[in-house]
This record gives sequence, structure tokens and C-alpha cells, in this order.
Amino acid sequence: MKKFTILSLVGVAFAAVLTLTAFTSEKTTANNNAPYILLEIYEIPTYEDRGIHIHYGGNKREVIPFPFEKMTKESHDEAGDLILNSINKLVADGYHIEHTAAGLSPAGMITKIFMRKK
Repeated sequence: MKKFTILSLVGVAFAAVLTLTAFTSEKTTANNNAPYILLEIYEIPTYEDRGIHIHYGGNKREVIPFPFEKMTKESHDEAGDLILNSINKLVADGYHIEHTAAGLSPAGMITKIFMRKK
């Protein structure tokens, strides 16, 4: 009976060590400290500043306006190409998508894409 108790305690201790080491926090690397950038895509027909807004931080930003006066069903393909070109350019510059969020209302849609350097 004593052997069984000792072996049980050793087994429980071993399982506890395995459990604790399995959930260690992620080590901080240079990549984890890389700053985010934010793409805001305004697909709102009545919004005068509609287009792609890229925020790099430090008050540095770039705006790529949609090149049509009104957004129609036909202009969605052109807007989609502009969005993809912007994302592909940033990916070529070393960024990758971390998170996306979007909101839709009767007025239109706003999409936010958070990116970070690899």
C-alpha cells in the first residue's frame, strides 16, 4: 500500500509539472514588439472621404481614395482591386494581417485591418 501511495504521489507531481510547463507564456521577441498599422476601408457611398486609409502611427497616414464619384454595384469590383493591391503592397513590405473587423449599416460598410511586420 505504501508503494502505491508513493507512486501515486510521483504520478500526480509529474502530471502537475507537465501541465504547468504546457501553459508557459509566449517569449517576447522582436517580432512581438513590432508596431501595428491600421487599414480603414470606408465603403460608404455618401462619405466624401471614402477609400482606404492607412495609419502607420506617429501621425503618419496615407489615403487612397476610391476613384469614382458615387459607389455603385459596378464600382465594387474596382474598389476590391484597390483594396487587394494595397494589402498586397503591404504584405510585400513585410506586413501580415493580425486581425480584421467590420461594421455594416444601411449607410455602408467600414472594415478595419490590423497588420504587423513579420
